[in-house]
Amino acid sequence: MKQPAMTLTLRMPLKLLNKANRAARAADQTLAEFLRQAILTRLDEAPKVPPTVVDKRRALAAAFEDSVTWPGLQARLRKLGYVLRSPKEREGSTARAPLVLCTWPIEKPLVPLARLGLTREDLTLKFASQFPAARPPRKNSAQKEQRAA
Repeated sequence: MKQPAMTLTLRMPLKLLNKANRAARAADQTLAEFLRQAILTRLDEAPKVPPTVVDKRRALAAAFEDSVTWPGLQARLRKLGYVLRSPKEREGSTARAPLVLCTWPIEKPLVPLARLGLTREDLTLKFASQFPAARPPRKNSAQKEQRAA
């Protein structure tokens, strides 16, 4: 059974279009046939994404989309087993470092937030506040006693 065809408008640089036309003629195909075949070949070579990965990506996207505050986002991410961190802030730097998606509860860096298509600035605008700074480490009682003496 033949599938219905859809019309597609494609913008490409003139040099690429000319090169594709020459390759299509050399293969004794129309440009449309050549492009369809090229796309099908690339699809066959493309790595298959497991459904669980697709589900995780959708859940992450929904967490970012549905959140309206930093704490709300962190809560949604934790339910999925993730959390956002700013590595330089954790080390005591005042510079605004890119945010990193980490595993939760054992925090291991996974991917910079920018690789997910978002930035610290995007979320700062959305939530109308800066990413909450990491809390300074608590001083132990021995340090407190030394200061008191």
